[in-house]
Amino acid sequence: MKSIIGVEALSQNPKLATIINEMDKEAWPNFLFNGTMQSEFWLNPLSKHQDFQLIFSIEDEYVGCGRTAPIFWNGKFEDIPSGYDQVVEEVEVKDKPWNTLVGLAGIVSKKHLGKGISYQIIKDFVALARKHDLTNILIPVRPTFKSKYPLVTMENYIQWKKGNWPYDPWLRVHVKLGGEILKLAEPSMIVEGKVAEWQKWTGLYFGESGEYIVPGALNPVMIDLEKDYGRYVEPNVWVLHRVPAINQ
Repeated sequence: MKSIIGVEALSQNPKLATIINEMDKEAWPNFLFNGTMQSEFWLNPLSKHQDFQLIFSIEDEYVGCGRTAPIFWNGKFEDIPSGYDQVVEEVEVKDKPWNTLVGLAGIVSKKHLGKGISYQIIKDFVALARKHDLTNILIPVRPTFKSKYPLVTMENYIQWKKGNWPYDPWLRVHVKLGGEILKLAEPSMIVEGKVAEWQKWTGLYFGESGEYIVPGALNPVMIDLEKDYGRYVEPNVWVLHRVPAINQ
């Protein structure tokens, strides 16, 4: 028997902000919380757009969450934001008119993977967009398996196929649900810090300058000992979902 997945918005139960933060920490590598995710919008889900933060449950257990925000997009390919950093900046400084929902995160608890929750998250993004009269959904997808292949360019990685579908499971979910891969979101997130900070964030020791493979990173991290500086630039993939009218 298929489990029934429930969904509620953070505005319905502000206490669930703690659950969202816990799921964020489980899903994302630690070093990312020193970039975009330092923002007030990310660290404090109660700060803005509570209606757009979704929590998913099966019976009495929370199994996933969806972090979204509304923005204005003129529909032009060249005017899509560069990625996470730019979207979060717009969320923090701009208000209506909104016409587009940006799906910043679709997180499934590790113990509940394989239960169809990822598909439900996207379907509820569509329902959420329709509820707020938003006609498009843009998602800077962070491909699930890309961190296993940090030396492969994102441009090449998204061409990999498994049968007729994208190799990457998260991209595959989107395409199966009608999502259109538009282009790379690059740069999407940038994390910078001193070498000692990077060692603290990653648990690694950097004994010389160069590029390093860091667990959870989609690209190598560049370390410069002489400048006492480390920099990570993450590419993501923009996927577009059109929001069909209710009578379609």
